[in-house]
Amino acid sequence: MTTAARPNAQLNDTDVSRDRVLSAKPGATTLPRWKRILFSGVLVVLVCGTLELASRWYLAAFEGFDGTHLLQYQFDPYKNNLPTPGYVDTRGIHHNRQGFRRRSDVPMRKPPGTYRIFLMGGSTAYGLGGLWPHLQRDFAVIPDSATISAVLERELADSFPGQHVEVINAAITSDWTHHHLIYLNQTILNYEPDMVLFLDGFNDFFFYNRDHDQFASYAYQERSREVMGDPTFASLLFTNGWWLFRKSAFVNVTSRAVQKVMPLFRHPDPHRTSVDVADAMSGIREVFPRSALLMDRRIGLILRDAGVRAVFMLQPMLILERDHKPMPEPERKLFDFNVASYLPNYEAFMRQAVPYVDSEEVKVARDVGAHFIDLTPIYAGVPEQIYTDYCHLTPLGNALLAHYVEGKIVPLIKADLRRTARPGTAPRRQTEPMVASVPQ
Repeated sequence: MTTAARPNAQLNDTDVSRDRVLSAKPGATTLPRWKRILFSGVLVVLVCGTLELASRWYLAAFEGFDGTHLLQYQFDPYKNNLPTPGYVDTRGIHHNRQGFRRRSDVPMRKPPGTYRIFLMGGSTAYGLGGLWPHLQRDFAVIPDSATISAVLERELADSFPGQHVEVINAAITSDWTHHHLIYLNQTILNYEPDMVLFLDGFNDFFFYNRDHDQFASYAYQERSREVMGDPTFASLLFTNGWWLFRKSAFVNVTSRAVQKVMPLFRHPDPHRTSVDVADAMSGIREVFPRSALLMDRRIGLILRDAGVRAVFMLQPMLILERDHKPMPEPERKLFDFNVASYLPNYEAFMRQAVPYVDSEEVKVARDVGAHFIDLTPIYAGVPEQIYTDYCHLTPLGNALLAHYVEGKIVPLIKADLRRTARPGTAPRRQTEPMVASVPQ
């Protein structure tokens, strides 16, 4: 048995060798493992490089990429966020070297004969474009010349011929009122302002959840805790993802595309809990005085002590415009989407919350010698499109708002100029409050 098996085994081995020779292609060789790994790595690099270059071309051709800055904002150690100094969007957005939305730099020492105004606030004051491109793409970018600050500066130049009046846009997208308090002390007061305008409301005035914390609840503060907090696997992924978003054009384009597409697949839950308006109003009466309103009070006191006029302004919001202004078809679609995106009864809550906030801001302005302007009613009867989404404005909306504000602050500027024209006049320490509030 053993002797007979050996020839068969030899024959089988011979057959297998013959089959391998016959099946092999002429000239075919097997690459070593290290060469296959190297080839795969080179292929990955080529694919990634091609995608990165294609993304940079796309951003330059269609998104205003200047070849350097992928993000309009950068980290700030005091207030989380700062417009990227030197940022350029070739479609019409410029930041100077100090991070102000302005082409020219601002000398810290105010030139003689200059009346200097700073505009502070969130994205509406900054001049952000529409955030709902799935509904309308017409206002993706609001150019520098069409921002509130630029229009206001031009109008004040006409009102004060021979007098140099600056309006410097120091607004920061997503800012809350406590960021204004920080920014004033960190930067703005060093530039010798005569007046500071604050355009706020949407970002942090209308919280009614009683556990709201003005500092800890801020979204960018939560993100910083992801990076600086416990070193979990999730925080590692977040940190690396954020790094790639800021450094890679391909990741940046892909992420923004996903953000734009997501609203198409979001549908309000039909079983969402409606806002209990009475309970929400009770909540805002508890939260607002110890959060945003308290920040405004402290801001007003600091500026009064510095002899600077403070003007607080309550911004217009689309959700308040039902039966208030005629809406063209694009704006009507924006309005319907806006209302549907909130909890049921949120519109009813806002209609009660705004007069309450208005009345409390009036009191604070009087207490600290500041000024208050309610801008929520200013578009009544305007048939043209004013809003690009829930609170951002078209160039016309910015122009109408700037014109309205200009009419309210001209008397204040005239009073200041008369005061400084008198020799030996002491710096202003307290002013008579001016309140321009229209009941809802």
